[in-house]
Amino acid sequence: MGLWDYQQYVIDQKLLSIRQTYMIRDAAGTELGKIEKKLISIGPKYTITDATGAEVGKIEGKVIAVRPTYNILDPAGNTLATIKKKLFSLFGGEYWFENPQGQEIMRAKGNFFAYEYKINDASGQPLADVSKKILSIRDSYSINVLRPEANRYLVMSAVICIDACEHPNR
Repeated sequence: MGLWDYQQYVIDQKLLSIRQTYMIRDAAGTELGKIEKKLISIGPKYTITDATGAEVGKIEGKVIAVRPTYNILDPAGNTLATIKKKLFSLFGGEYWFENPQGQEIMRAKGNFFAYEYKINDASGQPLADVSKKILSIRDSYSINVLRPEANRYLVMSAVICIDACEHPNR
């Protein structure tokens, strides 16, 4: 099975690492890939690789923006989606995803401080549930993909972008 063929994932942040690194695992703990933040860059930049080390995508944060904004790129550098944080929300936080044409394709809602949120498609139908493992010495997120057609790469990228926005000083 490939990196994007699973229903359940766990993303663990490595503790003792020079750069911010997340390990992608399946529910059984098998390493499927990793996400690494570049040490020196203008704006946050992440590279996503599979278990063989092949690059499968990139995430780039915008340096100058009114709200936290990240572009999710394919390995060739083409923008697949842009994730933006809603500035004001009465109940919990909210992020939305746009395709390159500016149309909303996904939305994440929930209590990001309690690490519990859902990722829905543009029509509001659930695509994935995300929760933080509470009894863990490192940040560890559990992702349950609810629909087979869900784009796992965008879901995984969303978790990293939301973590970077909600915990910028780590």
